Amino acid sequence: MGESKTVFRKIGTLKVKNGTYKKDGVERNSYHEVGVLLSSPHGSRLLVKLHATASSESKLISVFYDEGVSLSLTRSDKKDEDAVPNDDEIPF
Repeated sequence: MGESKTVFRKIGTLKVKNGTYKKDGVERNSYHEVGVLLSSPHGSRLLVKLHATASSESKLISVFYDEGVSLSLTRSDKKDEDAVPNDDEIPF
């Protein structure tokens, strides 16, 4: 029998802060996209796809949930593609 293949969809963009710029007199952060976050249909599996690495090849990274953590993915009409957390909110 044929092997079923999980179809992943993009659910997020991975960006790193690479500087600042001024727009209308307000300083803003600029970001560079380094990859995407992919999910299986029910959020049971997540993958991080890095666009390039030190070897200049695209790589997939599996994401493993901590014990007791579950993820519920729902679609919303709101587009948060440019929403990036404040540097102080990232715990590393």
